[in-house]
Amino acid sequence: MTRAVFGLLCLVATMTAQQEIVLRPDLPAGEEWYTPPADNVHVKSAAEKWVRNVQRPTLEVYPVLRPNGTAVIIAPGGGFNILAIEHEGRDVARWFNQRGVTAFVLRYRVGPRPDETKENMRMVRLQAAVEDGMAAVKLVRQRAAEWQIRPDRIGLLGFSAGGALVVGVTTQAPADSRPDFAMPVYTGLAGEYTVSPDAPPLFTAVAYDDNDRMVETALGLAAAWKKAKRPAELHLFADGGHGFGMNVKGKSSDRWTELLADWMTRMGWLGVP
Repeated sequence: MTRAVFGLLCLVATMTAQQEIVLRPDLPAGEEWYTPPADNVHVKSAAEKWVRNVQRPTLEVYPVLRPNGTAVIIAPGGGFNILAIEHEGRDVARWFNQRGVTAFVLRYRVGPRPDETKENMRMVRLQAAVEDGMAAVKLVRQRAAEWQIRPDRIGLLGFSAGGALVVGVTTQAPADSRPDFAMPVYTGLAGEYTVSPDAPPLFTAVAYDDNDRMVETALGLAAAWKKAKRPAELHLFADGGHGFGMNVKGKSSDRWTELLADWMTRMGWLGVP
């Protein structure tokens, strides 16, 4: 392969989204892009933008020149208030592209919901997010041929609140809307969930110095998958805190993408179609 061809492949593999798909045309358009405070520990660039008050969910499509048949839908975190769409979304999509994986960044509904109260706010927002996650998986599977994806190689990855979305979709969705593998990263769950005997394989990761709920959730997910006799891999890093995403922090959590790639390779999702 010539250097020019190799350069072209790298350029295509890391290109920005070429298409945006509206998942719920029945909902009114609406979202706000803004610059987060510079002193936020998760901000790595003065040009970084986040998004809030998403009223209508969308999918950003990140295709690759030579797809390997695997797709991953990415749900950024943000406490159901905002979406940290760069280091927990678009940067992740580009990382997958470099490995032949077609990626999608999900802008699920965040911010106040019309039917929420102070008491049920988290539950209402989570349920809206889970519905959007189900719709995303279903659409990608229905249109798999369009992106040269195998309909049985669709993964769902989420961070923090996006990880709660992943667990909700994985444990609640019907077959056509459920991922083939699930990757909740540093998420915190409240309440119970049921892991079915045919639950998809799980990869989960968290830093030991994150808050207690995040660590307990990761351990609980691994235990629940173990009880259901389903495949799971858990990584508990010594340090990294919360929200590391694709930001390199000089902590042990920096290795999470390397370990994820190893897991996906062993499971057959980074190989050829």
